Amino acid sequence: MNAEYDRRAPLWQYVADCYAGAERVKDGPRALEYLPINSLEREELQSSGVNFRESRYAFRRAIASFENFFRPIVDDVVGLMQRNPAQARFGVASDGESAREVRELKDWGNRYNDGLAGLKSRVNFAQILYGRYGMLLDVVADANGLNPRFEIVEYEPQKLLDGEVDGSRSDAFGGLRWVLLDESRYVFDRVTKERRFAPRRRLLALDASGRYYTTVFASEDPDAEWRAFDLDRPNGARVVYPSFKGRVLTFIPFTVCNVERLGFDAWSLPPYLDVARLAVENYVVDSWYKMGLYFHATPTLAVCNAARESNNVRLGGVVWPRSAGGAPVTVSILETSGRGLAELRHSKSELKETLRYTSLRDLIERAGANSSSDALRVRTTTGSVSIAAVDKTGARAIEEQLCFASLWSGASLEETRARISYEPDASYLGADIRLDSVVALLTANSATRALSKRSVYSLLEKAAPGALPSYEDNEEQMEQDERIESRESE
Repeated sequence: MNAEYDRRAPLWQYVADCYAGAERVKDGPRALEYLPINSLEREELQSSGVNFRESRYAFRRAIASFENFFRPIVDDVVGLMQRNPAQARFGVASDGESAREVRELKDWGNRYNDGLAGLKSRVNFAQILYGRYGMLLDVVADANGLNPRFEIVEYEPQKLLDGEVDGSRSDAFGGLRWVLLDESRYVFDRVTKERRFAPRRRLLALDASGRYYTTVFASEDPDAEWRAFDLDRPNGARVVYPSFKGRVLTFIPFTVCNVERLGFDAWSLPPYLDVARLAVENYVVDSWYKMGLYFHATPTLAVCNAARESNNVRLGGVVWPRSAGGAPVTVSILETSGRGLAELRHSKSELKETLRYTSLRDLIERAGANSSSDALRVRTTTGSVSIAAVDKTGARAIEEQLCFASLWSGASLEETRARISYEPDASYLGADIRLDSVVALLTANSATRALSKRSVYSLLEKAAPGALPSYEDNEEQMEQDERIESRESE
């Protein structure tokens, strides 16, 4: 398996669990990883006769709250990128220049039949959640094997097991020599009426002559099949050379979309991984905070040198102890200091405060209609990648799939480059600027002079669209006003 894959697979699982929420974090198969057991709890569990559900650790986990402020951040960023529809173009003069099967990808062309708009939403979601997504242009036909059409098959990063990039190829779509995909799934047995796990691998590769083929390994041990397979001279009943109207490819029509680059070897970390970790850290701190509240709110009654006659002691009741052995009886209440609770509460506040640097929702809630200008300042935790850059990378990945379809339908490379375009509309990053924000900017600019007069005026135009004249007309009017004021002062 690819070493980079092995390093990132646990991170993909981590962010997927955090996005899913409390059900996965608190009660999922990795619950002990997210809320570790401390030494005293481990000793209790290792002692004989202790039921896990009645242990201190189980109680601490039950009362802790997992505040999922990771999922809203992912949803808000992805939603921002869907605010304006992307523009797809299939021709220079008209879209009719491209084959019908290519144009149909705009409205259909995937397993969900929601076209490029739905595809873009899922690509952006995977970019923000995982930092990686895969797309394969495939050819499908009807039940009779007729009416072939294109379909874009999508793969989450966990399914992109391995691959090899061929740096010696210089053609426009060269680069991949082979890709191994995980297509394992649960299948329904019509005899036993049960579902069973069926391991399955799909290989996309180029043979020794440079022709694209695909094959499936579906035995009980598909990895052994893969290791024994000859990449250059493929053979077997499952080896297929996909064709569209008699045309086969000399490249692999597979696209790997990362955060800001395309390519199988352009590995990215999940952009908001740090936010997911903050959510888990907050969950751990909350468990100890709630545990402290529980013990702090239930003081202990201490009775010394008294005979124990009854356990029926309740809050608000009266204890009448009798001396044991003639020693004086003492009764007191043991309570803990609340200073530790205050520190835990402060720790929770500090964790949430760091979200102000990454949370789009926090910016929106504090700024109201000013959200779009605030979005200009939102960056992923890499510190250098903007939301617009992620959006443009996702659009380039979809555009590459459209180019594959154009080439496969018979268009030349030059025709494809001229005809095919898929551009996101990132105007959401500069619209709806609120007037009070512009006033604050003008005040700051009066001291720093960082912006020119024309730049400042363009911001005013956005703040009050349609209410201002052109920049030139405004300058002329200001000069007239100055002349009038000068005459009046004389």
